[in-house]
Amino acid sequence: MTMKRSVIVIDDDEDTVRLFGEFLEERGIKVVGSGYDGITAIKLYKEKTPDVVLIDIMMPNGSGFYAIKKIQEINSNAKIIAVSGDGSYSTEEKLEKLSIPLIRKPFNMEQIISVING
Repeated sequence: MTMKRSVIVIDDDEDTVRLFGEFLEERGIKVVGSGYDGITAIKLYKEKTPDVVLIDIMMPNGSGFYAIKKIQEINSNAKIIAVSGDGSYSTEEKLEKLSIPLIRKPFNMEQIISVING
C-alpha cells in the first residue's frame, strides 16, 4: 500500500480551506492541519511536518511569502504549493525565485492533485 501524502491547507478564506480539505481527503490525501494565516502555517508545519504545504499568498498575520521563507528555513526541501488569486508578475517572479509552483485561483483541483503527487 502506498503511503498517503499529508498536507496542510492554509488560506484566509475558510470556505476555500474547507473545500480543499474535503476534496483532498476524497482523493486519498490526508489533511493533517489547516489554518488561516502565515503564522499558523509555520506553527502547523513545525508540529505536523506534512509532505506538502498548500498556501495562499495574500493573508493577514504573516503573508504566504513570510510563511514560505520561514518554512524553507526549517526545511529547505519542503514541498510548498502557492495558491493565489494574485497572478501579478512580481508575485510570480518571487515564487519562481523560491522554486514554488503557483496555482491560480479559481483553481483546477485536478491540477493541484497532480502537483501534490508529482
